[in-house]
Amino acid sequence: MRLLILTLFVLMLSNTPALADNQRPSIVKNVNANALSDNAVRVSWNKPWDNVAVVGYNIYRNGAYFATLYNATNYLDRNLRANTTYRYAIVAFDKARNYSVLSSTASAKTAGGSRTVASAASAAPPPSNGRPNAPTGLKAEVRNASTARLVWNKPSGSVEGYNIYRNGRYLYTVRSTTQYSATSLNSNQEYRFAVVAFNGNRYSVKSSEIRVKTSGSSTTTTQANSSASSSGSVPEGYKLVFNDEFRSRRLDASKWNSRYRWGPKWTINNEQQYYVDRLSDPNFGHSPFDFDGEHMTITATRTPGHLRSKANNKAYLSGALTTYRKFKMRYGYVEMRAKLPKGQGLWPAFWLLHNHENGKRPEIDVVELIGNRPWIAYQTYHYYDNWSLRSTPSYEARGPDYSQAFHTYGMKWEPGRITWYIDGEATNTYSSGNVSNED
Repeated sequence: MRLLILTLFVLMLSNTPALADNQRPSIVKNVNANALSDNAVRVSWNKPWDNVAVVGYNIYRNGAYFATLYNATNYLDRNLRANTTYRYAIVAFDKARNYSVLSSTASAKTAGGSRTVASAASAAPPPSNGRPNAPTGLKAEVRNASTARLVWNKPSGSVEGYNIYRNGRYLYTVRSTTQYSATSLNSNQEYRFAVVAFNGNRYSVKSSEIRVKTSGSSTTTTQANSSASSSGSVPEGYKLVFNDEFRSRRLDASKWNSRYRWGPKWTINNEQQYYVDRLSDPNFGHSPFDFDGEHMTITATRTPGHLRSKANNKAYLSGALTTYRKFKMRYGYVEMRAKLPKGQGLWPAFWLLHNHENGKRPEIDVVELIGNRPWIAYQTYHYYDNWSLRSTPSYEARGPDYSQAFHTYGMKWEPGRITWYIDGEATNTYSSGNVSNED
């Protein structure tokens, strides 16, 4: 598992409990898609039932999340490619962010012919290999010593989102927008930015690179030469109390344990790996943790024969990090920036685990990925009631293949409510008196 940043935040303000609403809306029915021209499709559907009220819809196009719509049951999809079939499905959600099951799919094919465009250069046809064109017109406005706002033009063809690169490395992914605010920059320092458009698993080449130099006070607008870190996802009202960006060459023992609190010999969930306790057993003979000064990589490998007995006879070696007895929290916001692996048998995860074997013994799964379904992120809450395990449904957040790029996985824990996020967008919510108040 490839990690870029793990950051925890603590709520400063409200302690007001949230009202419980665990009922998801019914499935959306009568989804229809009608092509209006060679570049537009109108999608419509019936409003489903909910015990409180449906407030919005997530629209999926060609099997991937595309847009969110509030208080309407039809959507006009514009700027499409001529003579192309598009498939649409709808998910309804209520105010508590309970999500319906994905609806059936409706398809429409745009008319043939060409579109009239204002500028042939800015609306070039997509490459013959199906990849989007590169974004154009990249500009940057330096707002202060630590923030720069990037804007660019949407390329022609279907685009689901954009990957932002800083100094040649992947930084962040945005959707449904052609702008991004880069924050937490160093003053009086030059940065290089570029943008890549994507549609499914097809990626454009990088845009022209732009150079941005921060300052102490002035506001400067710069445009990319055509020949040539904070994500903003943290909710307001929080302060940073714990973080690690893994920019050293080793694990920080003041922050981390490289084992679960019950030790490496106890197997849970019938798992087949042995977690190498790098910090407590540096002479084990293998380390799953690698560092390059910018990232930490955790790699699972087959157990070499000469280490099999030391690894409790497990077939695989891997790694895990916890903050047990190093850091704990009650309520707050956490996030992890990671590129998760895919493959049969892999199960990367980011959890909050309980400190004590009494009470509700809560576990909040910020994200879990099942390796053979890398386009579904699972988000779940577990707790005990009278010594019996209770669990919410494993809420799904469907998106692109999460293993193809870095994404930010976040969770906000409040009295009576848990809200999950991916790339700054709320994906699921659970509100109930069963939400634990234990650290």
